[in-house]
Amino acid sequence: MLPETGKLGPKRQAQAQRLAVLAQAMDVEILAHFYQRAEVKALAGFVGGSAGLYRAALESKARALMVCGVDFLAQAIGRLRPDLPILVPRRDAGCPFSQTVGPGEVDLLRREHPGCLLVADLKASGPVRDLCDLSLDVPGGWPVSAAGETVLVLPALSAGNPAAMGHMGWPGALCQVHFQITAGEVEETLRSLPGARLAVNSLCRPEVRRMADFVGDSQSIHDYCRRAPRGEYLVVCESGLAESLRLSFPEGRFLETETEIFCPNMKLTNIKDMLACLEALGGARAAGTGQEIAAEAGR
Repeated sequence: MLPETGKLGPKRQAQAQRLAVLAQAMDVEILAHFYQRAEVKALAGFVGGSAGLYRAALESKARALMVCGVDFLAQAIGRLRPDLPILVPRRDAGCPFSQTVGPGEVDLLRREHPGCLLVADLKASGPVRDLCDLSLDVPGGWPVSAAGETVLVLPALSAGNPAAMGHMGWPGALCQVHFQITAGEVEETLRSLPGARLAVNSLCRPEVRRMADFVGDSQSIHDYCRRAPRGEYLVVCESGLAESLRLSFPEGRFLETETEIFCPNMKLTNIKDMLACLEALGGARAAGTGQEIAAEAGR
């Protein structure tokens, strides 16, 4: 029994055991975002941020992928791996930050900035990706703009990426989950943590980012901490990241502000949903229509 599933009640433990057996038998790799529930991450074959999940999806040799996260993750992975069934346990798990930019905003930007280069970043929704000129599903380099060319990154700039300097994003795009933490609260917490390094999510307030030793998305913060896992860090990011860091690097200290940064949409997926997905795929495969049915259900 995995440690985090062992904390569940008997019914959920039985479901977790059945899910693990089915996933292995059916060759389904479970991909879970850092922000998912602990028991979901415990059952996953890979746990990471958006960038890490996209890389894992590209490299996976499984017959199907289950994506435990919010909608833009499943949409992007479906485009990266059109050859595989993509299972989505909770289709109602949306991301308000990603949804601040839709087709209407893309059309408006096209009219206001004719000739601009539109770039869909890691958190862009599927419809926005379809309308952009370039999609950064897997980061590896930002576009180099021609002289005088306007580059618009949607839904917003990656504040922790120096290569994005000079690019524009949608001005109304902000993450209410990460914006709740103020510079005052961070300062107060740091006073009791002399010597701690401050790692801040790029979706936090600008004044909080300016205080940081490191700014990035959840995957890059994880990678930053991994370089010195015995250190002490104040992690200003959705609480699931610090939880994952503590499990991965028990020799370090990964602390948080008193106010918990909690994304309710990322916590929607549960073991019951995941099991239902696998059982539906198993039934479809038994009927000889597994690839088609699962692919349609996951998109």
